[in-house]
Amino acid sequence: MSCSHCSPTSGPHSIALSGTAGIKDESGEPTILLAGNPNVGKSTLFNMITGSRQAVVNAPGTTVEVAVGRSVRGGARIVDMPGTYSLVAQSPDEKVVVDTLAGVAGSFTDPASGRSVDLVVCVLDATALTRSLYLLAQVARTGRPIVAMVTLTDVAEAEGEHISIEALEKTLGVPVMAVDSRNSRQRDEVEDFLARGLQLRPRVRGVQPQPTAPGYNQVAAAAALATQNCSTPAHLVGQVSCHCQETGVCAHAAVDSTSALRSGQLIDEAEELFDWVDGVEKELGHLVLDQPRMSRSDRIDRVLLNPWLGLPIFFALMWLLFKIAGEWVAPVMDLFDGLFTSDVPGTASLTNLTNSLLTSIGWEQTWVQGFLVGGLLTGLGVVASFVPLMFIIFLMISLLEDSGYMARAAFLGDRLMRKIGLDGRVIMPLIMGFGCNLPSLAAVRSLPNARQRIVTVLITPYTSCAARLTIYLMIARIFFPENTGTVIFGLYMLSIAMVVLGALALRPIFTKNQTEAPLMLVLPPYGVPRILSTVHKTWLRSWSFVKGAGKIIVVMTMVVWLLASIPTASGYGFADPEMPMEDSAYGATAQMLVPVFKPAGFGEWHMTGALMTGFVAKETVISSIVVSYNMDVQDAGDAEEGGEDLGALPALVTGSFEKAAGSAAPLGALAFLIFVLTYTPCLATVAEQVRQIGGRLTVAAVGVQLVVAWLLSVGFFQIGRLFL
Repeated sequence: MSCSHCSPTSGPHSIALSGTAGIKDESGEPTILLAGNPNVGKSTLFNMITGSRQAVVNAPGTTVEVAVGRSVRGGARIVDMPGTYSLVAQSPDEKVVVDTLAGVAGSFTDPASGRSVDLVVCVLDATALTRSLYLLAQVARTGRPIVAMVTLTDVAEAEGEHISIEALEKTLGVPVMAVDSRNSRQRDEVEDFLARGLQLRPRVRGVQPQPTAPGYNQVAAAAALATQNCSTPAHLVGQVSCHCQETGVCAHAAVDSTSALRSGQLIDEAEELFDWVDGVEKELGHLVLDQPRMSRSDRIDRVLLNPWLGLPIFFALMWLLFKIAGEWVAPVMDLFDGLFTSDVPGTASLTNLTNSLLTSIGWEQTWVQGFLVGGLLTGLGVVASFVPLMFIIFLMISLLEDSGYMARAAFLGDRLMRKIGLDGRVIMPLIMGFGCNLPSLAAVRSLPNARQRIVTVLITPYTSCAARLTIYLMIARIFFPENTGTVIFGLYMLSIAMVVLGALALRPIFTKNQTEAPLMLVLPPYGVPRILSTVHKTWLRSWSFVKGAGKIIVVMTMVVWLLASIPTASGYGFADPEMPMEDSAYGATAQMLVPVFKPAGFGEWHMTGALMTGFVAKETVISSIVVSYNMDVQDAGDAEEGGEDLGALPALVTGSFEKAAGSAAPLGALAFLIFVLTYTPCLATVAEQVRQIGGRLTVAAVGVQLVVAWLLSVGFFQIGRLFL
């Protein structure tokens, strides 16, 4: 169907279809898309161009995350599209790329929003030029103006393949530049290159816009034809379906690839593109050797992907990561937390400074002091303590990504993960969860499949983090001193079982038929990470956590303080420092929960209160137990650090469990540990879940986790009593 409103020469819309016209957003900034295969350095290039002027958002109407930013010079809006090998969409991520190129309703480039695509930067992998050129040709068929940037040229040359940028530019007919996306000194050169592309709006030679092509946009195609001084070809007339907006822009969505495949048209078009790619490579003299040499990456993979050596090496790397995050970073975490919360006299901390200021004006021992010190600064301390941990975890992830090893980890874990409806790319975030759930969830953001991201976010809390280990150690040493190791091993086996069962339970809802096809994973060449680029990327990821999850943590910490400050017994005022915890709203709530947990064998308010604070941070469970007994910290020995000196705690804790479960107290203690393992993770983890999957789904997940944890602990205790 032809549309007079979409004609490149009709009425008031002719300006929008001229060779240099593009639909700007309200700020007047042009929009540039970065497109390319996975692992070509596209995201690193995005970081170079935008610096800190960026944010990660969900593509409209989807759970697919897309990075959006503005160039450092402030002259363009940059959108980093998900990596894809083809525009024939087979996943939600690929569909976002196609919809954005097409400008369909509801996408980033919906004409109703006043935005369009002014330029597409196709990032080409010099080590896999054929594959990259095929995607470039597909993008060219959408009608969008294109420039090309070539990455990994140093790796290609090290493997004996030299690509002439000048020859490639001449052959493609569009500007081409080689770029090391890890070298920030190239930023000005890259920005000049983008400005040139925006001015020229170049089109790829030898590839015409095709209405049946995925991502085709009629406005862009008409502009392409206008710049080439040619009229609309006969084969375009009568084949274009479109919808016109009041703005005069007409966006054409991609034809259903399934029906095209049935008619054989998709195969014919693919063959045409492959013929074009072959022609380009022949002009470049880029020939494939009959017996290609084994590259450096191939030689390394003979060791790292060896069936007998690959997995041990992988787990050794994970052990090192846990060692760094769990032990070496702990003193730094304590230091950051102490900057906010330390009340040791003479210590330079915000708590001491605040106390001194309030004392000087006569506001000591007031609710204001309690709010600032016990609420706000405590929350800020929790966030601050996580910053070094997140930085180190993100740094390790970035090093693994930039070196090329991350894709190998996915390959090694694919067979195992496929059995539970996921694929190998999920294994590393899940393993990291045994160190800390928070960076594990942060790593999930890099997974390309949106549905698998949701499932992984939901099951990650079942990975038993290091913070739970101190609780396991304390309870096991009190009730099972001769079998402490066996108890802890059993809990970790239960953790793995819960991850597997959780993924299987969610499979019919989210990932049914998602992994039946083999995982197509192109292994990038190994490379040496650039320190400055890696640190910059790590800082951006860490700051994103602080801005996102940090705000939720602070708010919820103040809510907990508020509950602990409201008296429920006469004789105490609001935030009275002399008020026992059991006489606060917090204590009253803990006592209200006693009947709920009576069937589980730990229905005693000291234990239920500790579980409440454990929702904020699992590290606080033991300290809450200590405080609830009105003990000095010194009386509890080194229990909070997982040490063997428990001081006076064993007798008090044993008494609490005997009060709740009688002679079955050891069984109640095990049920308590099962609940700690399976119930809602810490507040920081919940905050990250909200950030990734939204509040509604997170609330539902928290509710299910609480119910499952209660059923497991009650079932274990009640069945266990039958055998006593």
